[in-house]
Amino acid sequence: MNVLLRAAIALLATSLSLQAGAADAAASAASAPAPAAPSPDKCQAPTADRAANRACAVGLWRHAEAERTAGRNDAALAALARGDRFSPDDLRFAMAHASLSLKLAGQLTPAGIDAAAKAAPGDVGLAMLHAELSIAKRDFAAALADVDGVLAKRPDAPLAWETRATADVARPDFAAAHADVAQVLRLEPRSPVALRLRGLLRNNGGDHAGALADYQAARAIAPRPEDPFIIGSTQFLQRQFGDAAATLATRAPPAPDGTYWRLWRYLALARLDGVERASGALGPGTPPGTGTLWPGPVVDFLHGSIDAATLLDIARKSQEAHDVSQVCEAHFYMAEDALLRQHGDAVALFRQAANDCPRNFHEYEGAVAELKAAGATPVASATVPETSAAR
Repeated sequence: MNVLLRAAIALLATSLSLQAGAADAAASAASAPAPAAPSPDKCQAPTADRAANRACAVGLWRHAEAERTAGRNDAALAALARGDRFSPDDLRFAMAHASLSLKLAGQLTPAGIDAAAKAAPGDVGLAMLHAELSIAKRDFAAALADVDGVLAKRPDAPLAWETRATADVARPDFAAAHADVAQVLRLEPRSPVALRLRGLLRNNGGDHAGALADYQAARAIAPRPEDPFIIGSTQFLQRQFGDAAATLATRAPPAPDGTYWRLWRYLALARLDGVERASGALGPGTPPGTGTLWPGPVVDFLHGSIDAATLLDIARKSQEAHDVSQVCEAHFYMAEDALLRQHGDAVALFRQAANDCPRNFHEYEGAVAELKAAGATPVASATVPETSAAR
């Protein structure tokens, strides 16, 4: 599982663009530092002065927000269209214009966005909304087609490159994602989205120090709720177990995502204090007679309530129902348990996880890091017998 990637896709699924109140939250996009905004009536046409153009764009954004708040939606749409001319590389103007237009037409829904984008394929704002929608639906080919159409018209638009990079990481196509992230950071060095994505790519390549620096830089610019997990799990990969445990002690979100926070904090504490003293970090197991969402059964396994064969059986059934690679996750946590308790073939289990987990999973990164620490390589291997990690 990848908390960063899940959060990015969830954010797109519930983003400004896809909510009924999308056009009601425009002010946040004008938060970047800019020169004092002139009166909109003084901004008649863009000039060669980029700073002046940017200032006019910010002023027009604020004017659009004021007009929309006052219920003068036609004036708001006009201000957004003018702002787009002053700052064409800032796609938020085109997207806000498309969002407000759809909202006024009662079509700011996935079906409405899809229909509007097909009806007006040359509309940059609609194409970006449709790209967001496609990523939320995990239709990455459609998202890339939309974004590439936008970049053909506006090659220096950071948001388009960010969206492309998100889709490429999610596919995953890390070679393409590296190039996309580099483009974003060339255009916008302080992009928190690009810094987080570069952190993921660096972690995946074994550069955990570089990844940690990127994650911390992104958090300083624009904190996200998932930052403690991303940073803490990276500290774990660097063998900074005390720091990892402290970072992961931050209030976790509800299950199932919050369960991963507890799992990784337990793994860090167990390296410091042993499994018995660390077990409290796992929290309670599954109450008898009730089902639980994955990865809840991993907690039961680490508590010793179920054995490895039972965990794998649950993982297979969960994977059949949800298809999110629970079996590879089970192998990773079984490997960590084998390593901590010094029984079974931890290396073989880590290899199994590294071979089977998607490259954008934390468990893949963890398995590769553990193999490296053990002086082993994540080479292809036969399936690990289920009994190799049994207690």
